[in-house]
Amino acid sequence: MKKLFLALIASLILLPTYGQYVVKGKIMDSENTVMPMVNVAFLNRADSTLITGAVSDSCGVYSTSLAGGNYIIRYSYLGYQTLYKDVKVHADLALPVVRMEVSQTTLKDVEVTAYRKPFKLDRDGLLADVENTILSQQTNLNDLLCKIPGIQQRGNSVEVIGKGNPIYYINGREVVDKTELDNLSVDQIRSVKLILNPGVRYHSEQRAIIEIKTRRLGDGFAFNVKGNLQQGNHFNQNYLINGSYNYKNWDFFFSYNYNRGKNNSALDAYQQTQSDTIWNLTNLNRKRIFNESHTYTGGVSYHFSPESEIGLKYEGKYSQGNTFSNDTLSMIPDKGVSTFIKNLSDVSAKSVSNHFNLYYMNDWKNGWRMNAYGDYLHKTDHSRGNICEWESDRTETSMDYYRKADWDLFAAKFSLSYETEKAGAFNLGYDFSHTSGTDYIEYVRALNNGRTHNTEMKNSVYLSYDYTWKNLSLGAGLRYEQIRSELKETHDNKTQYQTYHNFLPSVSLSYNTEKLQQSLAYSIHTERPPFDVMNDNAVYTDRFTYQKGNLYLKQALTHDLNYMLFYKFLFLNLNYTLTRDPLVTAFYSMPGNSAVTVSYMDNFDKMHNLTGMVNVQYPVKWWMPSLTLTCIKTFFHYPGPDGTTLKSGRPLVMLNFNNSFTLPSGFLLSADFNYGSKGYYQLYESKGYTSLNLSLKKSFLNDKLQLSLDAYDIFNKNNTRASARLHDIIMNTVGKEETRKVGFTITYRFRTEKKMNNQSAAESEMSRLNMDNQ
Repeated sequence: MKKLFLALIASLILLPTYGQYVVKGKIMDSENTVMPMVNVAFLNRADSTLITGAVSDSCGVYSTSLAGGNYIIRYSYLGYQTLYKDVKVHADLALPVVRMEVSQTTLKDVEVTAYRKPFKLDRDGLLADVENTILSQQTNLNDLLCKIPGIQQRGNSVEVIGKGNPIYYINGREVVDKTELDNLSVDQIRSVKLILNPGVRYHSEQRAIIEIKTRRLGDGFAFNVKGNLQQGNHFNQNYLINGSYNYKNWDFFFSYNYNRGKNNSALDAYQQTQSDTIWNLTNLNRKRIFNESHTYTGGVSYHFSPESEIGLKYEGKYSQGNTFSNDTLSMIPDKGVSTFIKNLSDVSAKSVSNHFNLYYMNDWKNGWRMNAYGDYLHKTDHSRGNICEWESDRTETSMDYYRKADWDLFAAKFSLSYETEKAGAFNLGYDFSHTSGTDYIEYVRALNNGRTHNTEMKNSVYLSYDYTWKNLSLGAGLRYEQIRSELKETHDNKTQYQTYHNFLPSVSLSYNTEKLQQSLAYSIHTERPPFDVMNDNAVYTDRFTYQKGNLYLKQALTHDLNYMLFYKFLFLNLNYTLTRDPLVTAFYSMPGNSAVTVSYMDNFDKMHNLTGMVNVQYPVKWWMPSLTLTCIKTFFHYPGPDGTTLKSGRPLVMLNFNNSFTLPSGFLLSADFNYGSKGYYQLYESKGYTSLNLSLKKSFLNDKLQLSLDAYDIFNKNNTRASARLHDIIMNTVGKEETRKVGFTITYRFRTEKKMNNQSAAESEMSRLNMDNQ
């Protein structure tokens, strides 16, 4: 192991031969927007043979090493005029900014057979070129993301393997409501970057980030419409209208999204509690869920110059829903009388949120850049529920409750960066957030009423430095966070104060050539619990099940070490994490009434995770296969019965096999197969699952009209089955969401939509308010 580690470090620090010089530059378009993924070729001036090449990164910057001499530089990008420049190299050289113009020539009836690699590794993560590859032909964002190695779909959500649900950014601004992602068409996306080990420029809670860059802005008026219809057990519909208009230095945009649908879900739970009495519980739960939402956005920005702008954005959402549950319960003890219950639950919920964002950006040509953002968010959730229970003797029990959560968030962010030609780039930033809210629950028949008021203030400052020398890049940074929180439970007069002082470093080292790209990164992250569990509420589910808040939760601290390698058609990722005080969903039997199980979130001692992933993709004419194999091993100890200690067992193994077939007449067929084995994560043992998705797409009217027919989870095998043992409870569950569906999508673009490059300061605090679940 020691020799392998030394060999790895040695491969990272290999330096180019002496006598070569660093040549770097930056590429922008005619509207001063940076252009990533531009091919830069350095040709011999004598015979125009290729000497070396480079590709511009997400900031439009390219760099390579050359021996002294005279060269021709060729800049090429699909849809833009190819440029040629003469250059003489006799020392390290920073070239002037190159500006590329849109090509005025339209090519028709040309069959392109060359293959362009959709992925590359840069300093921060895995970068997917969407605009110029087969990725641009996917139906929706989820379909696109699941083509990226390390991302998969489980149930109805997208997750980063080994990292959980990701945080999304669009043009540098964090997405606080996943509905905004539904508003984003694939043809608007230029690139997607998967960041597995974020540096200090991101908030410390963010362990996996998907960063989306949109295509260059259009001109004049833009107006797009999109409709999506899905049929599973129920009919679901989604309609989107968005538009934009620019006049001189002004940009205006708006969008409206309407979503309506029903879904069924089933959860079978089999549980045994081994206490003074052995309780055997069977709970067969069937749910019918109805959701309807309206999302509306509007914004304006003013450009003082191509490098300076100010903008204002408003985003609002109103959603309502109803969940009807039909449970059949049986509780059979080893001694005493058995209980059989029919439980009907009817819960209606409403949610309203209003979010205002103001930003200012200025990019001076002398290397200085400043960004300032401010956010205000108000969110209110209401729910009313009725629970009726009938025992086998027809005895009826009825219970009503009302719950309300009301939150306010103020946030601000400021960053200042300076990029030098030889000394690297410096970045300094400050973040502030103030969150306050009340979570209230009241039962008509007083069970355990609760009112928890939560106030939290965070101040953080960070400093980072990046330096590139030839093919070697070094990044380092430090973030300091001070967090003060106060939780008050007014009914029971409980108060909990917490103060954290976190010093969170990050360091990265990468070595990139045209064929081989490697990076090694280390960082420390925190994880704080969601606000909706930081209370003392007890929520009644049924006679034998409660959900409990926890006033005394602490933050979790994770040390993260990540290595990535990209060579030709092979991508490798190795990740190790050590988490202290991890936040885990747990359960226990209620003292004095061991037949009742209470679920809650708690801090455990520590947890280790090892993740290894390898991806292979190689085109074969009209067939583009991509195979990803992932293995996750959790090292975790937790309490068992009678003072014993249990530990996680066998690792999880996952296989993702994605295939794209280019058919005659412009049809695109996709077939994606996913498999997961039996294995442990935390204290839960997941059972095996499989899924198969098919999709057929076709464009008409010069790509203005797009039609897509999609079939998801054709064999209906994407179940979530798990088991766990904690303290004196053994639990087995089988869950099934409505994942088998057939969908039809039609999109018509009157003109490419204009996207506003706005920013947000609220970031992780909004995700802790569960903005994604409205």
